[in-house]
Amino acid sequence: MKKIFIAILISCSCSLLFGQEGLETRDVYKQTSDIARQVRMNQDTQIGMKKSKLNFFLDTEWKGGVMFQKDSVVLNNYLYRYNIYTDQIELRSVVNPNKIDIVSIGSHKFIFIEFFSEDSILNQGYFELLINGECKLLLRRKIKFIEGRDDIDAYGASSSTSIGESLFVKKGDEPAVLIEKSKEDLKEILSDKKGVVDYIDKQLIIFLTEKKIKEIVEYYNEI
Repeated sequence: MKKIFIAILISCSCSLLFGQEGLETRDVYKQTSDIARQVRMNQDTQIGMKKSKLNFFLDTEWKGGVMFQKDSVVLNNYLYRYNIYTDQIELRSVVNPNKIDIVSIGSHKFIFIEFFSEDSILNQGYFELLINGECKLLLRRKIKFIEGRDDIDAYGASSSTSIGESLFVKKGDEPAVLIEKSKEDLKEILSDKKGVVDYIDKQLIIFLTEKKIKEIVEYYNEI
C-alpha cells in the first residue's frame, strides 16, 4: 500500500512539473508572439507614415523635456516628441560630443573630431571609424540636397536628396584631412613616414578604391 501511495505521489509530481513547464513554454511563446506582432505593427506604421504627407507629430521638432518615472527616477537631457499616429512618446538623448571617445552603434563605430572641410575650413563632426591606430581612416557622410527645377527638358524635375560619402585620414592629434582619392594626394598625406611613398609607388593602382586605401593606411600603422 505504501509503495502504491509513493508511486501515485511521484506520478502527480511529474504531472504538475510538466504542467508548469508547459505553462512556462506557452508564456514564452506568447511573449515572443507579442513582440513579433509589435515589430510588424511598427514596421507597417513606418511604411504608412512614409507614404503619407501628413504631419503625425504634435510638434515636428524634437523638444527638451523631463520624464518623471513611477520609481521616482527623473530623466533629464533628453529630447521628446509625441507621435499622434502611433500614440507613442518618442525620445532621443542629447549627447555631448566633446566627451565622446568612441560610440558603437551596431557594427559601426563613430568618433567626434576636428577636420578640414573641402574649402579648408576647420570644423567638427562625426566620422565612422574604419581603421583605428596612429593613422585613422575615417568615413564622413553628409546629406546632399538637389533643388528641383522647372525648366529641365520642359518637364521639370523634383527636388531630391542623397547621402554623400568621403574618406578622411587623421594622424595623431592633427585634424582629419580629406582624401581626394588620387595616388599623389595620398602620398603627400602619408609622406611623413619613411617607406610609405615607396610602398604606394609599387602598388599597381588604376583606381584608388576604399579597399586599397585601407591596405595603405594599415601598412602606415605597421611600420
